Amino acid sequence: MKTLNSDTQVQDKSTNDAALFEAIKGGRHELLDQLYQDHRAAFLTYAQRQLYATEADAADCFQDAVIAFYKNIVSGRLTDLTCGIRTYLFAIGKRLVYRKNQQRHREVPSDPDAGIGLGNDPADELDLSLLNRFEDDHRKAMLASALGKMGDVCKELLTLFYYHHYPIESIQNALNLSSPGATRIKKMRCLDKLKQILTPQS
Repeated sequence: MKTLNSDTQVQDKSTNDAALFEAIKGGRHELLDQLYQDHRAAFLTYAQRQLYATEADAADCFQDAVIAFYKNIVSGRLTDLTCGIRTYLFAIGKRLVYRKNQQRHREVPSDPDAGIGLGNDPADELDLSLLNRFEDDHRKAMLASALGKMGDVCKELLTLFYYHHYPIESIQNALNLSSPGATRIKKMRCLDKLKQILTPQS
């Protein structure tokens, strides 16, 4: 009976994940907030204990993992869910933590799953090199010029997040956006615009 109950719980979880995935794919982007809240604490614990991440790094990486999940859905790159949503988000988040740790030259364990399991890297939609430019003093003048070419909302959002390190919830309140999820999506779109300005088509 115990095994039967366990199997039923797994089946229910799979069904719930499939329904949530289809709802997001159908346009209910506000459900990203639910995903973020449901799995954030577990990922932060995992990343700090197993991957030697700081709490801030773990939070940033998980937020970017949720955004990557969303981008892969709306771009049509992710059409079917072949694993649990938490598994998918943790796989992206883990890779982002390893990259961030490598950038900081931390002593970290090797990643035994690098390049395994999810096929094409689901996180490569994220232009991590673009984010790194915010920490490069030699690029600040170029970034300031590019930000000046953007709309007021995007300019303020990116400045608050990357220069002043405001949390998403504070940016939402400052810019009067509808939800943390809407703020993350707006941030993603603003980064896409910034990338286009910094890397114009030849």
